[in-house]
Amino acid sequence: MQMNIIFILVEPSLPENIGAAARAINTMGFNSLRLVNPPNFPHEKSFHVAHGSHEVLKNASIFPDLTSALHDIDLSIATSMKKRSVRHDYHHIEKLPEILKAKKLSAKQIAIVFGGEESGLSNDQVAQCDLISFIPLKQKYPSLNLSHAVMLYAYTLSPFSRTTKKNQQDTPVGKYQKMVKMAESVMKEINFKKDSNIYPRIFERLALLSDDDANLVLSFLDKLRKNIEH
Repeated sequence: MQMNIIFILVEPSLPENIGAAARAINTMGFNSLRLVNPPNFPHEKSFHVAHGSHEVLKNASIFPDLTSALHDIDLSIATSMKKRSVRHDYHHIEKLPEILKAKKLSAKQIAIVFGGEESGLSNDQVAQCDLISFIPLKQKYPSLNLSHAVMLYAYTLSPFSRTTKKNQQDTPVGKYQKMVKMAESVMKEINFKKDSNIYPRIFERLALLSDDDANLVLSFLDKLRKNIEH
């Protein structure tokens, strides 16, 4: 699959978990790790745990906030252990390969976003992502360790791993973000309020469109925009 899966850890507090996460994604064929405001990095404990995966840590990108970490991402998927709102769909981890496979050329850069060990992602951070995914648990406590959650997602998405630089260079430019920006522009033109309850739901559904459906919506939005301008 011609996609680049990027794992983002938001404010991870334990250097050991950063190292274990790096090792987890590396064993599944991934190498892109981003850290948002890590308090203890670089740290020798991270490198001690990341056996055989030091390059992933050395090449990890550091960002001050999630917004900047998502600056070049086409499709972002927040991970959450609990359902926070009935206004959002929560996608089972096993459904993600199907969702991504349907994207084909629509999305180039895919981010899987994890919150810190104590409380996970904040509501505002979840709202910055396009989709929400969860791992079903038999019981709420004890919850999964951060690095364990990263390993499960890395394993589930391993068919999309990319192990050669050639593949990375040949990755086509995605059009999902083009569709989102066009939809935002059209909705602004028709005075569709952002604080409407269905506004975020519309974009949540757009994030689930297959590549073929994205092409159809792009064509429709383009014609609609031209009619509005005239």
